[in-house]
Amino acid sequence: MYPLIRLAIVSVFLLSWHAFVRAQAVNFAEERPFVVGVVPVVGNGAVGGVAIDADGTIKRAEQRDAAALLDARRAALEGLTGDIAKPTKLRKVSLRRLDALLALHASQGKPPTPEMLYLAGLQRIEYVFAYPEANDLVLAGPAEGWLIDDAGNVVGENSGASVLQLEDLIAALRSSEKLLTGEMISCSIDPTPAGLQQFARLMRGGRTSPSARLLRQIEQAMGPQTITLTGVSPDSHFAQVLVAADWQMKRLGMGLAESPVDGLPSYMELLQHHPGAAPNNAMPRWWMAYGEQPIESDKDRLGWRLSPPGIRVCTAAGRLQADGRIAPTTESDPLAKEWADAMTAKYDQLAIAEPVFGQLRGCMDLALVAAILTANDLATYLNLELPMFLDDSRLQLAAHRVPKTVASQANAVKKRRAWVISVSGGVDLDVGSVVNTPAVQAEVQTARTSSSPSQSKSWWWD
Repeated sequence: MYPLIRLAIVSVFLLSWHAFVRAQAVNFAEERPFVVGVVPVVGNGAVGGVAIDADGTIKRAEQRDAAALLDARRAALEGLTGDIAKPTKLRKVSLRRLDALLALHASQGKPPTPEMLYLAGLQRIEYVFAYPEANDLVLAGPAEGWLIDDAGNVVGENSGASVLQLEDLIAALRSSEKLLTGEMISCSIDPTPAGLQQFARLMRGGRTSPSARLLRQIEQAMGPQTITLTGVSPDSHFAQVLVAADWQMKRLGMGLAESPVDGLPSYMELLQHHPGAAPNNAMPRWWMAYGEQPIESDKDRLGWRLSPPGIRVCTAAGRLQADGRIAPTTESDPLAKEWADAMTAKYDQLAIAEPVFGQLRGCMDLALVAAILTANDLATYLNLELPMFLDDSRLQLAAHRVPKTVASQANAVKKRRAWVISVSGGVDLDVGSVVNTPAVQAEVQTARTSSSPSQSKSWWWD
């Protein structure tokens, strides 16, 4: 049997990309198609104290960059007034009309307005409605006016909930071809095989309680770890939200960040209070996915409802072998599941306290919109053309730096002769299987009937 560390449980965690979403400039002076992004970018686009170098390596940001970004974004988005600032339980956004408005702005060389960039203040997609008579697809959900919080996040001024972003909607819609082939939208952060082998060699021969020196040796042995993104463009804002949420989930799970909500102890705290509960050489994996039955439809499949909360945290067990290989195991880790269930139960609160989780839920909603459009071939059925949304040659998304590698960080709990490593996880969005099996609900048809685009000539209405 592989030697164990005496009197310790060691967790190796991947320090990844920042918890909040970076901003990117919209540059209309360049000789290329219309470009959409969130303004503005300052320095390395740092938010929350972390930035990405040009080579994709994560590093700490300069404090002055983060402060400058916050000030600039607030200046760019101030002055929101009128009906759009009023809270509403169900705001509607027409994709056809918004696409046409984007085309108009492009023809005039005008940047998108804040109202367009933040989808009229939508915070969730609760419904998706198809209207063949109007050749339109309408998104509907709760909305309110928004502001920039002290960390640079765009949130509702009353609820503090994250606001959906135009560029995430476009990125999701442009994932349609990949969704048709069965590719999932996913993010994973994993150690390299060489890093695992070096870690295994380091731990041979038995170890005493992990000192600060040993923890640094563990980090060096594991080395840089890789970020893998599928389903969406890796330089998109959408992709960075996936990575940011994964990073923050692991920090909470492994006790590297204090939980911002009550009732969510870290996995490491659970181990402290339950000696002997963790399997030896354990490698718990956590990931975020859609919850059970996250979508419903009417009988004609012209209306869909996205069921809250729609997100669950999942876990699976693994074990690191002496040669550095990860072996699957049927042995369960009840504490890992307890932590996953606790985060699932607290997700609504976390989405407010840590806006990146609200951003992730918004992106997951938008991925379902893309899947609904694709799986039902609605663009053809509705005769709906969305050239600005779908054609990269007409509208380009601002390219963000792609996070590629992260450094390892070790944490320890002095409790028993075993060690635990968290080396993988992420976000898995199997949107194809979700939209193909919706439950039928009559209420969805009623909501669709009362939300027709004929009620307004604007691209959004309440």
